[in-house]
Order: sequence, then C-alpha cells, then structure tokens
Amino acid sequence: MKTILMAVDNSPVAEKVISLTMDEALAHKAQVVVLCCIDPAYSSCNQPIEIDAAEDPSDFVAAQDEQNTAEMVVRHALAPLLRAGIDARGMILAGEAADTIIAQSEQLKASMIIMGRRHLSSFNRLLKGSVSAAVIERAHCPVLIDVRKE
Repeated sequence: MKTILMAVDNSPVAEKVISLTMDEALAHKAQVVVLCCIDPAYSSCNQPIEIDAAEDPSDFVAAQDEQNTAEMVVRHALAPLLRAGIDARGMILAGEAADTIIAQSEQLKASMIIMGRRHLSSFNRLLKGSVSAAVIERAHCPVLIDVRKE
C-alpha cells in the first residue's frame, strides 16, 4: 500500500493541506501518516509520539504548550481522514522541520509528501529559511505543496 506523509503545523494553511491529502489518499488508495514537528527545546521526551485516528479532537481541552498544540494539530488532521475511511495515524517528532520531514519520509518509504507553504516575506524567508523549499530540494519522492493563499 502507498503511504502519503502529510506535514502539518498550527497555521491556517493546514485545512487546505488536509483537504488536498484526503483527495490524494482516496485517489491513490494510500494510507496517510500525519506528521507535526516541534522544536526539540520544547519536547518533553526524545521519542516519537504516535497518535491513532480513533479520537475526536473536540474531546480535548485547548492546548497550552507546543507539544500539546502539536498533538491537537495532529488529532484535528486525523479526524476528517478517519471520517473519509482513510487508514491514517499521526506522529509528533522533535527536530528541525525539513530534516525531520525528509528523514521520516525515507523511513516510511513514502510515495508522496504533502505540505503547505506559508508565503513568507523575502526577509522572513532569508531569516528563517523555507521548509517547503528545503523539502523539495532533498526529498526522495514527489512533494505536493499547497500554495493557495489564505
């Protein structure tokens, strides 16, 4: 079975990425792994946190910190995938986003990576770097970027 790696974060672009991933997963009969990366400085453990698509995100109290926010983001992304009958699971990993996405896609032997683009200003792109550009440059599989503006 094909595996799609969907990289999400707590941004308005996430909804579009979820919708695009659902379409692709259904079209290719693929399973989905939802990945959210967090800064290692804010991670309470060094192990991946895995989340099954079995719980409704509305059952959880609002997140207070980065790790909890990442968990809410992943659960929010898993809920519509589960409702659509897509085999999906979530994962939270600590690490630099582009490196983590690339490493995880290789480990999963992903057939595709789907992620969004934040439309950073030239200054912010220079200062922070573009995660999507770094993933496109280094990925071993096709990368689908949702570039629609909010």
